Amino acid sequence: MRKSVLVYLQKGGSGKGKRGVSPLIATVLLIAFAVALGAVVMNWGRSFVQQNIDQTEKVTQTKLGCSLRVSLKIAEIDSTPQLCYGGGGEAGYLEMRLNNEDESNAIKGLSVSIGGERGIYNNDTINTTIPVGLSAYLNMSYSYTTYGKIKNVRIVPSILIGGVVTPCGGSPLEKSASEIRNCSA
Repeated sequence: MRKSVLVYLQKGGSGKGKRGVSPLIATVLLIAFAVALGAVVMNWGRSFVQQNIDQTEKVTQTKLGCSLRVSLKIAEIDSTPQLCYGGGGEAGYLEMRLNNEDESNAIKGLSVSIGGERGIYNNDTINTTIPVGLSAYLNMSYSYTTYGKIKNVRIVPSILIGGVVTPCGGSPLEKSASEIRNCSA
């Protein structure tokens, strides 16, 4: 049979025969543990903060780049805006001449949305480059049968930011039906 041994510590005892860690070693061990735990927490915190900084910087570059760098306008010839519609039924079209009035960035693509009475026609794949200070001519097909009479046009330019072609949704060129003339008129 096994015997249980109880050890009683008495107040004021001499402490002889007791085994334990000396207070100095216990303090050193606690400090070492606290430093190691602090290093782990700091390392995790640094990577967390750096990840948030990188994400914020990317969003800021995009928003600033688009708001400060994009200047897309409808070209005018003899004070006549070069944005018009024509055709009919399935053979409708929209013509436009766009100027890149930006001083430093070429436009690398366009996204055009044409709002009609019965729906919205979207074309997000216009891969045209409009160099700085120059213009581009676009002729897009549009189905009056499907989408109805044109109510508005929204053109979103894309520019190169950090090596990536980025749409600038905060800098669209928008025109209402009253600003779009009939090409045959």
